[in-house]
Amino acid sequence: MALSATAQFNPVLSEMLNKIGENRFVGTQILPFRQVSTKSGDYPVFGAEQFDNDASKKRAPGSNFARVDSAYDKQSYQCEQYGLEEVLPDEDRSQANDDGISDAEASIAMRLQRDLMVGHERRVSDLIFNAGFNSTSATAAMSANSTAKPIEDIQQAVERLEANGFFDNTLVIETSLYNEMINTDDVRNIFNGAAVYNQPEVVRGALGVANIIVCPTRYNSANKGKSASRAKVWPTTQYAVLNIAGGDFSAGGFGRTLAYTPDGGEFSAESYRDEPIKSDVLRVFNSVDEVIINTNAGELITGA
Repeated sequence: MALSATAQFNPVLSEMLNKIGENRFVGTQILPFRQVSTKSGDYPVFGAEQFDNDASKKRAPGSNFARVDSAYDKQSYQCEQYGLEEVLPDEDRSQANDDGISDAEASIAMRLQRDLMVGHERRVSDLIFNAGFNSTSATAAMSANSTAKPIEDIQQAVERLEANGFFDNTLVIETSLYNEMINTDDVRNIFNGAAVYNQPEVVRGALGVANIIVCPTRYNSANKGKSASRAKVWPTTQYAVLNIAGGDFSAGGFGRTLAYTPDGGEFSAESYRDEPIKSDVLRVFNSVDEVIINTNAGELITGA
């Protein structure tokens, strides 16, 4: 006798889980999802020499047009499946119904998804700060608020990106580091004491970036059953200026989160019956790989 029934895909929960804009995770904003048709394969990697070349040639009447060769390197990807399950005993479901709780499955699914997103967030952070982007040292640490020059540091990073043909760039910075930044004399003084110094649109204009993603996420670094110990996912001594884009690789940007739909895609939910323990089992999983497609599309500032 089989111990469990075949898992059944839950389209309602899966759709709910993929509406991830309401949470405070930022990894999917920084490395947007892109669907891929195979679990493993190759993706293009572009170099700075392939952009903005002065290759136009005057054509004489009746002559051939000038031709250029485009080239790119390639790297391999491998979408890995990540997943978690939780048991919902019949007794607990009955008690939940008695207590007027009608969305136990949805609550469990969202909690499992959060754990999966912690993993994704940590991988995105690790990837960015170990990707081989051009790296420069900050003028001074943000905590030295009288000598730190974040406006100059970020503007120069933006200039280097724009020199490589990347515009509408994004500052990616951890929350406490951002708060230190807007309280440096450098940022406060440029507005001559006006109260608008901490308004995002004003700060964006001063820094020369199109967007700012402030990264607040933390995770419980303690083992299961131990007292919680919440650690920051994003570094507090360095930050990044990145060119972010989604969709096809031709749209540019520094990277993507590749998702293989038949194996879970962005997020999927399913359930099955485990009759010997009289419980339903809820499973949430995805199949992804986080990749860099252009190391010229990012700048790191360290020692912040």
